[in-house]
Amino acid sequence: MKKYGRTIIVIAVLVILGLGYYHYLANKDADKDATDIAADTSEVSVLISKDIMANYPESPKDVVDLYARITKAYYDKELTDEQIEGLGRQARLMFDDELRNTQTDADFFEKLKEDISNYRSTKTRISSYVIQSATKTKYSTFKDRQYASIVLVYYIRQGDKLIDSHTKFTLRKDNDGHWKILFWELAESENDE
Repeated sequence: MKKYGRTIIVIAVLVILGLGYYHYLANKDADKDATDIAADTSEVSVLISKDIMANYPESPKDVVDLYARITKAYYDKELTDEQIEGLGRQARLMFDDELRNTQTDADFFEKLKEDISNYRSTKTRISSYVIQSATKTKYSTFKDRQYASIVLVYYIRQGDKLIDSHTKFTLRKDNDGHWKILFWELAESENDE
């Protein structure tokens, strides 16, 4: 009987140790996940809380860089509707009046959420982006208004595929001296030209 008693005690101790180790791993992963979630949303929080008009980007390249950061944030992680709208409001601050007036805020947010949903359904996200050197920015004047164009390359991950999307941004300087995004269009890569 003593032999079976020791065996039962050893098995009970091993079970308790196993459960203790499982509890440790379960809590460790939960803490890591909470940290990852906080880190993932920190860029979104920074972008939403940024006072863009008080610290407006100085150059066309800076405007496009901030816009690209916002765009990347749209598609990076699962966002709430409030976060999407917060990012969208920030992006629209950098739009030229002509571009902003092409649709209402409500229409813009609706189309943006639809686009984000389409990206999610195809497991697509912007993994990174690169902006053309500021020295390659092209400046022009038309009807006493200053314009600038600069190319940005989005690297889009769709499943296992990596696609590069060249986008040419055209900006116009407003009456306050701020460069605002007038429009953007797909551009040929330098290799294609």
